[in-house]
Amino acid sequence: MLSFHPIHQAGDTHWAAWVDTYLTSFPIEEQRPLSSIERLIVEEKRFKAIALLSHDAFIGLLTYWEFDSFVYIEHFAISPSYRSLGHGARVLTHFVRSHSLPIVLEAEPPTEATAIRRVQFYTRNGFVLYDYDYYQPPYAPDREGLSLCLMGTNPDNPTFSFHVAQTLHHEVYNIRLK
Repeated sequence: MLSFHPIHQAGDTHWAAWVDTYLTSFPIEEQRPLSSIERLIVEEKRFKAIALLSHDAFIGLLTYWEFDSFVYIEHFAISPSYRSLGHGARVLTHFVRSHSLPIVLEAEPPTEATAIRRVQFYTRNGFVLYDYDYYQPPYAPDREGLSLCLMGTNPDNPTFSFHVAQTLHHEVYNIRLK
């Protein structure tokens, strides 16, 4: 049985497994500093950190933001020992069905084998690759930003993609336009 366990503090029962999966699943440039995640969990109502469980066993993690016009999946990973067993597809299906707003996420451009498989996975699970040049700002001053792609559950629309990018830059990455 699949369940979504909200993490409300760093001392949560599943926190250590959550952190381990987070640190081993994403390159440093794609990681939000843990201190930032801990602060967001407590202070930011739009931000959710979830431990994914199957029959009470930790199988992965999900972080997302709820905005007025879309939901943004910031991080999603299945623990290595549970990959390729259908858990990721079940999580996405449940997550998409439980939200009435479009779901968006960032993905690496499909230019190498792993990124191609990841984009294909999201496509099989109802996401569309947006035709939009997107840049993910760095999570910390000592890190690099990334050229990524936006994907979402609603049809490609340049106005929507621009709105998503602007919202993410302002609200998630704290880029303030002068």
